Formats: sequence, C-alpha cells, structure tokens
Amino acid sequence: MGVNDVGIIGVGKDAYNSDLAGMINGRILPWVEDVEADGYPVWTDYGAVQRSTYFLDREGNLIYQFNITTLDPDDPDDYQYLINLILDYRAYNGPSIIRVTEDSLSIQSAIESASDGDIILVDPGTYLGQINFLDKNVTLASLIYSGYDQNDLEKTILDGDGQGPIVTFNDGQDQSALLLGFVIENGSASQSGGGILIEDASPTIDRNIIHNNHAGSCGGVGGGIAIQGESYPHIFGNVIHDNIVSGECDCICYYGGGVYVDTTSWPVLGGSVTLGNTFYNNSADYGTELFRDHDEDTTNWTPIYAHHNTFEDCPPDSYDVYPINGWDLENCHTLITIDIVNDDQPLAESFYLYPNFPNPFNPLTNIRFSLETSNTVLLNIYDLKGRLVKQNRLKLNSGTHMIQWDAGQSPSGIYLIKLQSGLNTQIQKAILVK
Repeated sequence: MGVNDVGIIGVGKDAYNSDLAGMINGRILPWVEDVEADGYPVWTDYGAVQRSTYFLDREGNLIYQFNITTLDPDDPDDYQYLINLILDYRAYNGPSIIRVTEDSLSIQSAIESASDGDIILVDPGTYLGQINFLDKNVTLASLIYSGYDQNDLEKTILDGDGQGPIVTFNDGQDQSALLLGFVIENGSASQSGGGILIEDASPTIDRNIIHNNHAGSCGGVGGGIAIQGESYPHIFGNVIHDNIVSGECDCICYYGGGVYVDTTSWPVLGGSVTLGNTFYNNSADYGTELFRDHDEDTTNWTPIYAHHNTFEDCPPDSYDVYPINGWDLENCHTLITIDIVNDDQPLAESFYLYPNFPNPFNPLTNIRFSLETSNTVLLNIYDLKGRLVKQNRLKLNSGTHMIQWDAGQSPSGIYLIKLQSGLNTQIQKAILVK
C-alpha cells in the first residue's frame, strides 16, 4: 500500500431521499476522491440520520470503517481529526519521499535511510563523489521529473570528481530501481563503468545526460555505462556522449566507449522514438558507442534489442557498434549537426516535430523530427521577438532525424523551433538557461 493508496471515496447512509441522483441500489452515494485542494470533501449532508466512512485501498479492499455521525464537518477539531486519520493511513507502510538536501544532506545518506519503493528527490546542484544503490529498489530523481520547476533540467549534476563509477547498481536491483534526470559527468574508473556500473542488477536508467566519463588503465570497458554479470537493465531516453575507454597499456583492450555489455547481460536500449537513446563522440578501440562481449561463435546468437536509438550515422558501422550482428538496431536515427542546405526541391508533405531534448538546455539540445518521404524541409529557430536565430534548409531521407543545436553563442531565453513543409508548420518551445 503506497502513500497515495488510501483516501475517502464515499459516504454510506441509512436514511436518504428516495430519488437522490447517483444512488447505487438505493444505498450508496457516488464515489468522491479526497482532494486537498478541495478541502477533502468527505462530508456532504443529504439528510442522513447516520453516516459512516470507509477506508479502501486502490484494489477495493476495506481497510477500516467507523461511524462519523457525531462528528461535525464545521468543527475544525473534528475536521482535523479525520484529515489526520487519512494521512496516518497513507503513511502506514507506504513509500516515503526523501528530499536532498531538505531531509538528507547527501544522496548516499538518503539511500541508506530509504526503503524499497521510496522516492529520493534531489535539489538542483552539483553533488561530488560516488553513489551506491546498495540493495535498495528506490527512485533517485532530479526535481525536473517530479512536477517542479522545468528550469531545473541540467542543473542537477552527479560529478565523479575524477573517481568512478559515479553510480553503482550491484546488489540485485530490479527495474523499479530508477535513476532519472541527472547529468552524470567526470567519473573515472580503473576498469569498468566510468559513469554507471550495473553488475548483477536490472535497474532503469532514464533520461540522463552521461558524458565526459572515463574507464580503463591496462584494459577497460564502459566509459559511460558498463553492464556486467546477470543484468537486465532498461536504458531509456539518455544522451550518452564524449565518454572514453583508454589506458596506459599498448593493447587493443579498451571496449565500449558509450555502453559495454557483458556476455551474460541482456539490456533493453530504447524501443520507441521517445525511449531511444542518443550516442555520439564516444571513444574506444572497438565499439565506440556500443560494445557487446561475446564467445568465439556468434553465428546463432540473439541480438540485443536496441530500437530507435540515434547515432552519428544510421546504420552505424561495426567500429561504432560492435559486433554489428550482436545488436538489433531497427529504426535507428541519424544525428545531424545543423547546417544550411541550399536546395530548391519541394518541401516534404508529411512531418512531425517532437519536443527537443533536453529542455531547458545549456548549450546543446537535440531536435528530432520525422519525414514520411525523402525531401526538403525548413527548420528555423527564432527568439521570442521573432528574430531569426538560425535558418536551415535540409534535404533528408524519409524517417526520423536528429539535429543538434549548439546555442553557445546565444543568450539565455525562450526560443521557437519551427519546422515547415509547404503550408504546414509545427513549432516547439526551447528554453536556454545559462
């Protein structure tokens, strides 16, 4: 039973008007969800002689009931008594929300005090050092993904400060262990996982920016993420770039600049346009973006599911994704740097402009759009005063495309991304925060 699983959902009565609207079998009033903004509307007087309240969980199981006839809804003490009772049931054995730094000074101490199912919300800021999820299935999330200020995106940074892995899952976590909405940078591990190490665990890594991390000394794997042992993680919606596997030994023994996967691991990477990850500018001897370890014979093995991910070239070659037959790269997308294309071809007739990611951003953001046919589109960027910031005419093949906009020379503010095809136009709003 969770924190939101208990609420007052109805009032029963043993005397009533015979024609009361909404009655069920002549006995029960319509269900009413208790909402704090509405003052928890638990008392509604329809002429009842006796009133009772019932506490049910979301599955409809009765938890508790009592007669509230003697309670006066206009009496603040009676009202507060019932509200406190609701809150007590909501807190009983349910997950807690732990705020960093309001409730806990560090992320690691919050994890240590948390229980399975708890949610740890991290205030904007830079947090140095390493984090271990221990044996906890908890959610660790920045405020941007918890209904707070959208301007907090990219302001919540997990900085390894030259040590790594920055985040470790190695104690059997399942997909309910969630890492959501961080910048993960400056990690350096001597062997595996400069940014994130997943070993014998299956967490969900969702919508993070994982960059500028390093793994390796004399051999190494997984500059951004290393997935080892019996691990089945979900890797969704991340931007993984400029990670490196390198070291002091003169050998071809540095693998998986972006992501490394062990022979016994089966991650899921991407799956749809919104779940796909973006890989670029990672570095390793083999598998600059993705590397899957393997036995000698790979003839009959099953590829790892990796649909709708974005690479600098689509499909990527065997140097960037190794071995190429070890990955199911269906519906991959091409990362395109913004450039002006001089072309007088007619504009595409069908298209869709997705929200840019990340948003807000500083200074890089990815602009994704889909074309039904191979043709030319206009992609322009304006400030709020309508001034043209960037003008592009792009001749592209059909499919989904990714363009990276570097706004390093532009001031903070709100910008409009406009995709045009003939008389049809779609616009998305982008927020640059420096």
